[in-house]
Amino acid sequence: MSLPNLLIVGAAKSGTTSLYNYLSQHSDLFTSSHKEPHFLINNEIGKTRIPNGITELKSYMDLFLGKDSFKYRVEASTMYLQFPDISIKNIRKYLDADTKIIIMLRNPIDRAFSGYNHVKRYNLVENLSFENALELSEDRYHTNVNITPASRYKNIGLYYEMVKKFMKEFNESLHIIIYDDFISEPQKELDKVCSFLSINQTQFNVNSKYMVGGWQWKSPFLKKFFLSKGIIKKIFRFLFPFSSLRAFLKKNIIRNQTSKVPMMKKATREHLLEYYYNDIVKLSKLLSLDLNKWLK
Repeated sequence: MSLPNLLIVGAAKSGTTSLYNYLSQHSDLFTSSHKEPHFLINNEIGKTRIPNGITELKSYMDLFLGKDSFKYRVEASTMYLQFPDISIKNIRKYLDADTKIIIMLRNPIDRAFSGYNHVKRYNLVENLSFENALELSEDRYHTNVNITPASRYKNIGLYYEMVKKFMKEFNESLHIIIYDDFISEPQKELDKVCSFLSINQTQFNVNSKYMVGGWQWKSPFLKKFFLSKGIIKKIFRFLFPFSSLRAFLKKNIIRNQTSKVPMMKKATREHLLEYYYNDIVKLSKLLSLDLNKWLK
């Protein structure tokens, strides 16, 4: 039965897309074309919350069909970490007992801001300021079944209990990467991943960057145009039938019709530091890692 045996479970906006694409270069690993199927949680958190998610087992298996010759079959649904009880239960239900888990962790303050800007950039629903979104994110999530878990900007960064549950269940089959280390020395961190997986170390091409943030739309119309699936977009596809030409036009439009995201307000950063402080201290002890740079 073709199913994944290596999961990158989060956290979102912590380098998972880069890791996923770098690992795809290794001959022992098959990475699914659908990076984040979220099959292991979709049916229980609400099928409408992750529109591109997979809910049927057969569709999930089809992602890895005929790939049993690879030592590892990989997917990277970043919301798994946010729902550890559901994720762990279904990993044990559907996947092999020796399934490996990778968790990537980023300073939760920076992760929250990056997560907000990502959702605002790619989701038509988000129209609040960062400060208002922080205040309302949990109420909004629990009262609207169409709200993505990615919009729980504060909750996602409370890593301690999530990581603790994965550590208790997977122990030696769990590997943790700190975002700062991955960004500063990607090859070194990839070598550690290879050792964890007992596969040959290789020289990865880490020059490409994925899901690069830091920008926002200038025009609400253009944002809606690129994100919607309406008649205007169909006309655009008709007028420019070649995908390479559409990609070129989109790249140039984004370059000229976007602006740099402003920095987080000092007061907001201070508020989030107070919110996360105790959780970071506990996480540091749990992992036996110095995370003091997150407390500054």
